[in-house]
Amino acid sequence: MSVLQRLGEQLNRGQLAELRETISQQAGNLELLQERLVELERDDIGWQRIGQEVEREFSRQGLRNINHLTRLFWLKNPLIQRGVNIQAHYVFGQGVNVQAEDDLVNGVVQQFMGDAKNQAELTSHQARMLKETELTLFGNLFFVLFPNKLNGRLRVRTIPVDEVDDVICNPEDSKDPWYYRRSWTQRSIGGETTQHEALYPDWRYTPATKPQSVQVGGATLSVQWESPVYHVRVGCLTDMRFGVSEVYAALDWAKAYKNFLEDWSTIVRAYARFAWNVRVKGGSAAVSAAKTKLGSTYGSSTTATESNPPPVTGAAFIAQQGVGLSPVRTAGATTSAEDGRRLLLMVAASTGLPESFFGDVSVGTLATAKSLDRPTELKMLARQTLWADIFRSLCAYAIEWAVRAPRGLLRGSIEADDDGTPIVHLEQVEDPETGELRERDATVRVDFPELLEHDVGERVGAIVDAATLRGMPPAGTMGGPTLTRLLLSALGEEDIDALMETLYPPDEETPDGVVRPAEAQMAEAVGELREAISQFVRRYGNHG
Repeated sequence: MSVLQRLGEQLNRGQLAELRETISQQAGNLELLQERLVELERDDIGWQRIGQEVEREFSRQGLRNINHLTRLFWLKNPLIQRGVNIQAHYVFGQGVNVQAEDDLVNGVVQQFMGDAKNQAELTSHQARMLKETELTLFGNLFFVLFPNKLNGRLRVRTIPVDEVDDVICNPEDSKDPWYYRRSWTQRSIGGETTQHEALYPDWRYTPATKPQSVQVGGATLSVQWESPVYHVRVGCLTDMRFGVSEVYAALDWAKAYKNFLEDWSTIVRAYARFAWNVRVKGGSAAVSAAKTKLGSTYGSSTTATESNPPPVTGAAFIAQQGVGLSPVRTAGATTSAEDGRRLLLMVAASTGLPESFFGDVSVGTLATAKSLDRPTELKMLARQTLWADIFRSLCAYAIEWAVRAPRGLLRGSIEADDDGTPIVHLEQVEDPETGELRERDATVRVDFPELLEHDVGERVGAIVDAATLRGMPPAGTMGGPTLTRLLLSALGEEDIDALMETLYPPDEETPDGVVRPAEAQMAEAVGELREAISQFVRRYGNHG
C-alpha cells in the first residue's frame, strides 16, 4: 500500500477534501510564482550590451515599446496626460519671442519663423506645444533641415522617432554623432507601399569628403547630405545615444493608481446594491409581505407590465410599531479613495510636479496659486532654456545659409574650423555711434514671458527703484529705452518692439539734409502734444 493510500485511510472525507484544496492552492501559487519569474526574466528585454561594458542603454525595440506605452497612457490615463500638458502649458503657453539684434539678420530670422511650412512643423504656437509634448513623451526629436541652395531659405521637418534605427558615431569618439540610420515605409497616393532605408548626416558633421553611400552592417546605404539632422534628446545620460521618455518612471504608478480606483469603485458599487435595512416582526409571512410592498416586477421581464412599482424618491414608509427601515451605513468603510494617495504622490514625483497640479487643491495654499515651488519653477525654466538653445541653433543654421546661398539676404564669408565646423563671418558695417567698422551682430534673442504671475505694482515699483535708486530724478543706472522696455514688459504689453519704435524712433533726416536726433523728435512731439491739450482746454474748458 502506498503512502498516499495509507494517508487516505487515516483521513476522513472532510480532511481529505481540505488537503486537496490546500494542494490546489499551492499549485496555483507555484504557477503564479513561475509567471512572475518569467516577467522578471523578460525585464532584461529592451536592454543591450555595448561592447564588453555593463548594460546601460535600451535597445531600439525596447524604446519603441516604451514609446508605444507612453502614447497610449497619454491618450488614456488622466495623470500622464495632465502632467505632460501642464509642462507644455508652462513652457509655451504664453508664447515666445525670437528676434535678432541686427535688422538685416532679423529679416532672415523672421523669414524662417514665418515660413508657412515651418509654422506647421515648429514655429506656430500649436506646433511648439505639440513638439514639447512629443519631446516629453518620446525623449527624442529629429529635426531634418532643408536649406534652399539658391536663396538660402531654411525649412524644417521632423522624422518620427520610431523610424530612426541607429545613431552611428565617430569610432574614436562615441559622443560625436555622424549618421542617423532611418527605415521607413512610403505610401503612394494609390495605396502602394515601398520600404526605404538611408543615412542622414548630423548637422554638425561636415567632412571634407562626402561619400554618396556608406557600408553599415553589410548593407550599402545612401547618404542624404542635402538633409542633415539636428537631434534633441532628454531623459538620458551623456553616454546614451537615444533619449528616454520623461514619463517612463511614472507609467507603473499611474497604472497602479488607476487599478486602485477601479477596485475602490467596485467596492462602492457593491455597497450600493443594498441601500436599506428592513426589520419586521411576524416571521416569514411578515418578511414576504414587506418584500411584496417594496418589490417591483418591472425588471423580471422585458415584456412584463409594471404592476407593483417601487416607491419614488422621497416617499414615506409607514409601518406598524416594531417595524423599522434604516439605510445601510457606508461611513467608516475599511477602504477609502484617500488610501491611494501614496500612489498619486509617486506619479507626482516621477513627473516633477506638485500634488496640487493633479487635482487635489486642498494641499495648495494662496502662495501656490500665484507661484510655483522652487524645484518646479527651475524645471520649467530649464526646459525653456533648452528650447531657447534649439531656436538659436536653427536660426544660426538659417543665417549660415543666408550667407552661403548666392541669392541669400546676408553677405559675408564662411571658413572651416580644424574639425570642419563652419564659422560664419558677416559683412562689415559702420557703427552708428562710433563710426567704426564692425561685423554685423548675429546674436539672436529668445525671450519667454515671465513664468510666474508677479504683482504688477511690485514689479513696477522695483523697476522705478532700480532706475532712481529710490530718489525722484533718474539716477542714471539705466538708460531710457532700457527702463521703458522693462516697464512695458512689467505691464504685460505684447508688442513691445512696435511701441519702442514709436517712443524711440530712429534719427530722421529732414528734406534740407539735417539729421534730427531721436531725442529732439521726442521733445518736439511732447511739445506739440502739450500745445494741443492747451488749445483743447481753452476752446472747450468753459463747457464742462
